[in-house]
Amino acid sequence: MEKQTNVLDQQQAILLQAWSLIRREWALKCRATQGQRLQPIVEHFRTFCQFIRQKQLEGLKGSLGYITYSMLRTTWLEQKPVYLVEATDALWMLDAEPISLEYDAGWVFSYWTHLREQLLTEALKRQVPLAELELEQIMLEAAGYLHTMIVSLIRQAMKQAVALPEFQTLDREEAFEIRVGEYMDHSVSVYREDRRPMDANVIKSWLEEKEEWAYSYQALTQVDLSGGDYSSLDFRYTAFRQIRMKHSRLHSCILAGTVWQEAQLEGTDFSYSLLHGADFSDCSLQEAVLDAVSGNRGYGGSDAWLDWEPLGWDGVDFTRASLQGASFQHAQLEGAVFQDSSLQGASFIGADLTDACFVGADITGASFTGACLARADFTGAKVNRVSFTEEQLNDAIGLAAEEMPPASPSHPKATGDRYGG
Repeated sequence: MEKQTNVLDQQQAILLQAWSLIRREWALKCRATQGQRLQPIVEHFRTFCQFIRQKQLEGLKGSLGYITYSMLRTTWLEQKPVYLVEATDALWMLDAEPISLEYDAGWVFSYWTHLREQLLTEALKRQVPLAELELEQIMLEAAGYLHTMIVSLIRQAMKQAVALPEFQTLDREEAFEIRVGEYMDHSVSVYREDRRPMDANVIKSWLEEKEEWAYSYQALTQVDLSGGDYSSLDFRYTAFRQIRMKHSRLHSCILAGTVWQEAQLEGTDFSYSLLHGADFSDCSLQEAVLDAVSGNRGYGGSDAWLDWEPLGWDGVDFTRASLQGASFQHAQLEGAVFQDSSLQGASFIGADLTDACFVGADITGASFTGACLARADFTGAKVNRVSFTEEQLNDAIGLAAEEMPPASPSHPKATGDRYGG
């Protein structure tokens, strides 16, 4: 028995060694090809929605409660990585007549083959016996790692897919979800909507209970949560649609992957929160405090993202947001998007804005003292009464130093009243 245990331990060590050597490489490759992977998922979803709608028009399907993508592990062993996509009513897995379609994830099979070769190489090098049945078991376990990349891709694709008219015309329950997981097993929500009337007092009481894991992957819609203290809560991937949360406190929250649609967030304090991949486009954030938030694009500086968000994060999106007087002091916002946003009088003192996009933004009177502007793009931005150092002018895009008026000996160069470009 002890000998068998040692062999199993060695086999597990082989798997971990092989995976640790290549999973970062896989994630980076998948990230680099993410754009070309997303569109086929969106088009497959469009086709599925058309199929569902036809069934609904024929009276063969009622309102939907769920669309679920399920990984079928055993098909991977048959060299056919397939996901079963099912549309079901509010009963979900108990729906007796789901509408089904397969999604072929065959493109990921090259990663699968690579891992198998790596395992066999490691086993040979270590002289550890690895029977076919044992290899099969290890490969099935490893499929879970590849599955996390698919989950990440589908989550990104749904941002486009749910805007399709083919989806919008479907009859859906007031509470509806799109989930991705393993067949008849654990799954996670990648899109959620809840159009049921919400009582602000009930929601506030629920949030004040500060239950661990209770507030992620949720959907809060058309509710007034202004003036509340929701600090230190985990809201990862939650959607906030048409809510009022003015002058609230969300200090040190996990807001990674959150979606904010037409949210009124004037004067709200987000300081020290994790904002990786959050979308605040078209929101109202005048006088909001986002000091020392962490929202860098990429992978957060550790390997934790390989399990949480294997393709890394997008930058925080503030496209067309109203951010007059907002404070971003010492914020980490590499790759953030402020395109066409209103940032009059905003403070970016000491912020990391590497690769940030300010194209078409109005930053009149904003402060960038001590901010890193490496490759930040200010093309077409309105930069009235903004001062930049020589280094910032050289590092940024769209702020040509030779166009700056002469600086006084004791002051950095000022832009005057003009537009970037």
